[in-house]
Amino acid sequence: MNILIAEDAPILQSLNIRLMEHWGYDFDIASNGKEAVEYALKNDGKYDLGLMDIEMPIMNGMEATQRIRQETKYFPIIAYTSNPSHRRQCLEYGCDAFVEKPMMPGRLYKKIKELTVKSLLLCIEKNNISIKQVTPMSSDELEELRKLEKQGLAKFSLIGTEYKFLVHKNIQNKLSHDFIAEKKLLSEFIDRSPDSPGIIHVYASNLHANKKFISTELLNQLIPEEDKKMEQFTDKVVRAPLS
Repeated sequence: MNILIAEDAPILQSLNIRLMEHWGYDFDIASNGKEAVEYALKNDGKYDLGLMDIEMPIMNGMEATQRIRQETKYFPIIAYTSNPSHRRQCLEYGCDAFVEKPMMPGRLYKKIKELTVKSLLLCIEKNNISIKQVTPMSSDELEELRKLEKQGLAKFSLIGTEYKFLVHKNIQNKLSHDFIAEKKLLSEFIDRSPDSPGIIHVYASNLHANKKFISTELLNQLIPEEDKKMEQFTDKVVRAPLS
C-alpha cells in the first residue's frame, strides 16, 4: 500500500509516520499542496490513496486535489481536516471522502481500507502466475467496488481477455492456493453476475477460461456451498490498528 500524505503540521506528520509504519504502509509526506501535486506527478500511478489536509500554505488541499485530478491517473483521496465547513467544497474539488480531525487511528485505518478496495487481475508473466490488485479508474468505479465489497464480492478478470466476473471476495486467496501453493492446473469458481451466472474453469497453462452458464435458481443453490468453502481462504493475517 502506497499512501500520499499532505500535512503541514510537524506533530501530525510524526503521528502519520508512526501510523503508516505500524500498518505496514509505504508513504510519502508533502508539507503543502504544491508538494503533494509534485509527488503525484512524479509518481503517477504509484499511490493507492491520498490523505489530504486542507488548510496548508502555498497551495491548499482543495486546489491540490483539483490539480491531481486534472493531471494524474485516478487514486482515492480523503480530505482530512479539522474544519467541517470545508466538506462540500472538498467533495466538489474531487475528494472521495471527508473526515474530521482528530480521528481515532482505528477509525482512520478502517476508512483507508474502505477507500482502497480494488478489482483483481489474473495474469501470467514469464511463465509465473500472479494476481494483481487494480486501482479503480474513477470515483464511480470505486463506489461500485465498495458496494460489492459490502456484499462480500469482488470484480475479477483475466489479462488479455474480455472475461470479467463477479466473484466471492476471497477469490484471490483461493487462486493463489490453487495455482501457486498447490500448483494445480485448474481452478473452479462461480461467476455471480446476476445477468449471466455460471461456473468458471481457469486453466493455468495458458490462462484459458471457459464458462458453463447456469440458471439463477442453480446459482442460489450453489452460493451457500461455495461461501462455506471460501471461508478457508480468508486472510487471517490482520495488522491491528493502534488505539
